Amino acid sequence: MKREHFLINGKWRAPSGADVLPTISAATEQQIGQSPVATTADIDVAVQAARDALPAWRDLSPVERAGLMERLSENLQKRTAEIGPIVAQEVGTPLAFAGAANVLGPVSQLRYYASKARDLVIDEERPAFAGRTIVHKEPVGVVGVIVPWNYPIGLIHFKLAPALAAGCTVVVKPSPETALSSYLFADAVYESGFPPGVINVVPGDRVVGEHLVRHDGVDKIAFTGSTAAGRRIGELCGAALKPVTLELGGKSAAVLLEDAPLEAFIASMGVVCMANNGQTCVNNTRILAPASRYDDVVDAVTNAMSGYRVGDPLEAATEVGPVVNSVARDRIEGYIAEGLRAGARITTGGGRPAGREKGWFVSPTVFADVDPGMSIAREEIFGPVLTVLPYEGGDEGAAHAANDSIYGLGGTVWSADVERGRAVARRIDTGTVGVNTYTLDVNSPFGGHKASGLGYELGDEGLAAYFKLTSIYLPD
Repeated sequence: MKREHFLINGKWRAPSGADVLPTISAATEQQIGQSPVATTADIDVAVQAARDALPAWRDLSPVERAGLMERLSENLQKRTAEIGPIVAQEVGTPLAFAGAANVLGPVSQLRYYASKARDLVIDEERPAFAGRTIVHKEPVGVVGVIVPWNYPIGLIHFKLAPALAAGCTVVVKPSPETALSSYLFADAVYESGFPPGVINVVPGDRVVGEHLVRHDGVDKIAFTGSTAAGRRIGELCGAALKPVTLELGGKSAAVLLEDAPLEAFIASMGVVCMANNGQTCVNNTRILAPASRYDDVVDAVTNAMSGYRVGDPLEAATEVGPVVNSVARDRIEGYIAEGLRAGARITTGGGRPAGREKGWFVSPTVFADVDPGMSIAREEIFGPVLTVLPYEGGDEGAAHAANDSIYGLGGTVWSADVERGRAVARRIDTGTVGVNTYTLDVNSPFGGHKASGLGYELGDEGLAAYFKLTSIYLPD
């Protein structure tokens, strides 16, 4: 798969530079394609196209915007057979999950926000102490969307769908690691017939990403990625007084209460703790077990992790594939080595799976005897590594242990009594938490507390982030 252009102003435009980037399969380490590397000049052209398109897109009726969004959802869905295998090779994501996360998720988000656009109220009249007030909504303007590689199409639509519904135009900067899948998204955009400049797709590195953030022609930034990168983007947007939504890292906890249904938790671990080979920001990579049940939990988690089928992500039987690249594998192996040096005990994994000489594989790994101060208990590893920590003090001790983190993005609470689990969930300082389950809900806000981000996506709150408001005071 060889791509040579960017989607800018409704056309396939040649890049301003000559550099190209190979895309390497995470499973075979073989090149599967290549694409151009964007420059700041390409970003400038894309931003200008978005600015030029903004007045007409803003003034288009919400019903017409919704129709184009629904057409994009259809064109994405019909590419499922193309998107799943490309994402699986780029990221290492098992095939079925690659399609669900990067097609079905975006399709649901586009359709959800298309329905919101159809019901959009631009002017809301409110009573005032004297006279009345019209609260008028305007799209915030040109939005710079910067997304990481782990869900290359899925995470675009957390931002794109509400931005389009609100009447914003968009410059999407996908990660270079997953440029090929972003082109399949761009193909769907091109086929959908959006007015030129409404959606521009320019894959690039951190240099062009920072240029997009700094650009005077960009009115808002929506970013998903690491906390370190988010701090930098937040700093730049703060200096420019530019609104920003940041969905950042996590070190979420699965809290097992004394009466936790252990079998149900173990059955859910693949989704709750190990989604996308551990390369998911909301994964519950800290498993908190009551001291009285600690050994049983360690044994159960170890058995589950050692039983996952590791293999080629294109094979239907694979449950855990490779990580995205050699840099990621080296980082994960560094954390494993640090955990051993700190005195933690590996109960399964800790190395590379046998028979996998090619590919960036890491065996599913479990650490026991973990102190809460260890780096493996505090830092985001972003791979197939879980830590099991004991806690004491009942439900209060469980909530305290869950909150012993700079992050606050996801989490779960497991209890035979749902109301008891709900009570503990309320005490956890995190943006999302499930009781005996975990799944993102397009109708509900998703965002992080503490070092896990600023602002919210999904739900009405996600749409509100793409408006600016004017209060118009009127006499009676």
